Amino acid sequence: MKPSSPGARIFIWVVALLWLVVCLLPFTQLISVTFSTPDRGMVSTFFPNSFSAGVGNIRDALEQTGLTASILQTLVYVSVTIVGMLLVSSLAAYELACFRFPGHNVIFVVILSSMMLPMITYIIPLYRFVFNLGWSDTLIGLAIPSIPSAFAVFIIKQFLESIPRELVEAAEIDGAGHFTVFLRVVLPLMATPLLTVTVIQFMQVWGSFLWPTLVAGTNWKPVSVLVSGLLGDGSWLEGRVKIAAMLISGLPPVLVYLFFQKYIVEGIATSGLKG
Repeated sequence: MKPSSPGARIFIWVVALLWLVVCLLPFTQLISVTFSTPDRGMVSTFFPNSFSAGVGNIRDALEQTGLTASILQTLVYVSVTIVGMLLVSSLAAYELACFRFPGHNVIFVVILSSMMLPMITYIIPLYRFVFNLGWSDTLIGLAIPSIPSAFAVFIIKQFLESIPRELVEAAEIDGAGHFTVFLRVVLPLMATPLLTVTVIQFMQVWGSFLWPTLVAGTNWKPVSVLVSGLLGDGSWLEGRVKIAAMLISGLPPVLVYLFFQKYIVEGIATSGLKG
């Protein structure tokens, strides 16, 4: 069927709506259970019936679980990771895209190859490395392993390759140094890909669980670790309070994605163009 035919459009809309329901069902279930009264079963609750009960559950989740402090710690952890990722990835992409030196293609292939390695394959030596340096349960121990991002290097490099080489050459002829060209000529042009990788990194780091579980302790407890602890058998909290904590912890990445969705699509599409 042609995409412009009525049958094809109907099929696409049906598939899109079904996928929308599948994606939103877990989140709507959290909302329904949170904003419902205790007399309703959590498994059989599909629609909210009490706004005041939901407000009470959210208040209890913030006061009784330590979620507020955990969210603040997670924001700090995510912010440090994003700043480090932007610095490292933008400089690496700048060197690989704007300059030709022996082995630059090999280096780029090696960086992309790292995307194929699941974290489980190297998490033990990484943990031993961080532990031996004394970085367990510290901000630097949480953030450092998440800073390198092959995907960010790829997105930024692809975008930079669409920029005319003459801009860099003109700045060099005018006497601008290596980093001056980067800061004053190239970096201002990176706004779209930098925003794209920032949003993607935010969602990825906010929801990461395996690494924070290994490194975090009493001093640092990201929301993923805190919420997972609430679901254990040793938690005495009422079930709807736990669900409310899960709802609150899931809101930031959802809101960030909804607000910046068009920039993500634009950044990825633009990075695939070569001019």
